[in-house]
Order: sequence, then structure tokens, then C-alpha cells
Amino acid sequence: MYTFVACQSFAGGFDLGMVQAGFELVHKVEQVGGFGLANCEANRVLLGDRWRSQACVPDEWEPVAADVIAANPPCSGFSPMTDNRHRGMDSKINGCMHVLIQYTAKVQPQILIMESVRQAYTMGRPLMQRLRDRLEELTGLRYDLYHVMQDVIDLGGAARRPRYFMVLSRVPFGVEYPQLSRRPLLRDVWDDLRDHALTWQSQPYRRPATWWSEGPRAGCTTFDGHQTHRGVPISRALDLMKQVEENGGWPAGWAIGRVAKHAYETMGYLPPSWTHMLPKLLAKDWHMGFASIIRWDPDRRGRVIMGSALDMVLHPWEPRTITHREAARVMGFPDDWRLLPLRNQANLRATHGKGISVQCGRWIGDWCRAALDGHPGDNTGTEVGERERLVHDGKFTVTPSRLLVSTAG
Repeated sequence: MYTFVACQSFAGGFDLGMVQAGFELVHKVEQVGGFGLANCEANRVLLGDRWRSQACVPDEWEPVAADVIAANPPCSGFSPMTDNRHRGMDSKINGCMHVLIQYTAKVQPQILIMESVRQAYTMGRPLMQRLRDRLEELTGLRYDLYHVMQDVIDLGGAARRPRYFMVLSRVPFGVEYPQLSRRPLLRDVWDDLRDHALTWQSQPYRRPATWWSEGPRAGCTTFDGHQTHRGVPISRALDLMKQVEENGGWPAGWAIGRVAKHAYETMGYLPPSWTHMLPKLLAKDWHMGFASIIRWDPDRRGRVIMGSALDMVLHPWEPRTITHREAARVMGFPDDWRLLPLRNQANLRATHGKGISVQCGRWIGDWCRAALDGHPGDNTGTEVGERERLVHDGKFTVTPSRLLVSTAG
């Protein structure tokens, strides 16, 4: 069995995907605080029990021999949600990518996989090149650079989540993209959880699986963590939802500012919890920020789960926000991925969207294993530089105007 080390892989989606692909997890390292580490410790029954973990400064990470390093350092240096002043190749947060290379040089795996947003390629390709060059300088080994594009909805997952893998490999590498006959709508992902109690405790299924949820339910008779998060903004949104029930309800796809404006203009008032906000909302033409509460559409593909999803996503057919289990479903976790032991973790809700979907981890893990076996996939991409290839399924296009060739502060 091939082995891997998880480096800054957050809440476990990458780790579980690699294990499902046949790798053994032998070590896990995180920055100080161990963000998401508790999720994995609570699920050793799925991840294996021979690995150790460290949550400390990177200089203290122990190099454990492994065939692959699977990494998911913060992507905010390239995320379009990041303020322009803190975005680009020179963003401070990208230091996490540099410490990844320092650690990889100590382990010297056959393959390093790093997942990020696609802007890490379109905005940061020169940085990816420099990371490869630095690894070769530190090790004296030759690593070819592959830029691999993927979207979890095209890999059997529950939502659109276009992402990027930087793959540095000492062996020939290639992938193949699945030819799916069907992709799930949000209703397919959550409908079998309809009418269940909102509770942290395990409960039996009361409805049959959908064609898609047969996967996460495989081998399970119960599930836990079907509980929402509470807070003032959520309470305010639910107050508004109750008011608009008498006037057509909260339409799917509508953000909270649009619903509030429509309610005020058609009904002449807002709930008491909104009174103090009204002058500011009128002055800002009801704009409530780039990331605001929205009701998802059950008859469309799932959207990107972010770290704030439990505060921002209204359930498509129930009068509430989504639960931890529903967020975990969208991120590809099976229903036997335990959430109950984590109920008192202050940052649990933030971990759901911070990382990689399980299906993506399994897919790239499958092709890493094939490469190590000497049978890489046929899609090795097109040459874009010296020992550098761009790999995609034909849907990704990039023009020179989208490529940033100088640093951004």
C-alpha cells in the first residue's frame, strides 16, 4: 500500500479521499491551532489509526517517509473573495505554500499534490513555477509540474466547485476524466433527509435514499450532526422568512437584501429585529454585502460550500438554515463521518467549506496511485513550459489576459 502525509489539509476531505483511493495516511501536520484536525481525530475509524498528528510551527513538523504529500494550504491569496490589497502572488498567506515546499523537501515524496482555487494558476502560475524550482533546488531531484483542473460536479460530487491541483511529480503523471451520464441536483443530495429531527444525536433514516445519496448512505443505518447553527443574523433572516410566508415566501436564489427590499416595498414594514437596520439599508439600496444569506434552489446544482455556509445558506424547502450534515453531504463526506463528537468544537462550522471535496481527493488519489504503478492516465495535458503541462477536460480555457505574469501586492 502506498503512503501519504497530509499537510495543511484542513477538515479531512482530502485525507478521506486519498484513503478511499487506497493510500495509507501515516502522518498529518497542521499549523498552530490545528484547524480541522479534530474532525480527523474523531474519524480514525475511516482514516485508519496508524497516523500521528502535529499542530505546531512548520519548523517542528516531523518528516515522515511517504510516497505522496497531499496538501491544501489556504487559497485566500488568490480567492476572488479576498480584498485586492491582500491578493496575488506576494500575499502574506501564500507563505503557507512556501512552508509546504520546505517540508516536502524534507520528506522527498514521489508526488506532491497541492489543491487551490483556479486563480492560483491563472493569477499565480509564476509562483507555482517558483515553488517547483525551489523544491528541486532543496532536494537536487527532478519534479515535473502539472497544472490539473477539475470540478467536483464532473467527478460525481454534489456541487459545482471548480478547483486546481498543482502536481509536482518524479514519475510520469496523467489523469482521465469520468464520463458521467447524470449529475445531481440539490434535491438529489438532500431530499432523503427531509422531515428528520434537528439533533446532534444519531437517528435512523426515515426516507429512502435518492439515486445520489445511496453513495453517502452506503453501509449506514443512522446519521448524526443534523443540527443548524444559531446566531443573531440567522434569527433575523428567519424573522424575515416568517413575514414573507404570507406574501409568496422566500424565492429560491434570492439573497436576503433583495427579499427585505421586496417585503418592505410590498408590505410596508419589516420585522422588529430589522428596525434599527432600516436607515442604513435604505441608504445602501438594500445592499448587504458580497457574502450574504441566500436561499438555494433545489432544482439546480449545489453551490460552493464556504466556511460560513451554516450562517449563509437557507434551506430550499424548510424554514431554516442548513445543518452540519447537509454541509458535509455537499462536501462529499459519507454519512458515517462522525459529527457528534465535534459538537463543542467552536470552529466546526467553519471547517466544512475549508478544504477539498472527498470525491476530488479520491479522483486525484486514484491517478497518483496509477502513476506510482507506472500506468498514468492518458490525459497528460499540453506542454505550456519547460517540464510543465496543463491538464483539463476540454472545458477550461485560458487567455493571456487571464494570466498574471508579474507579482501583485
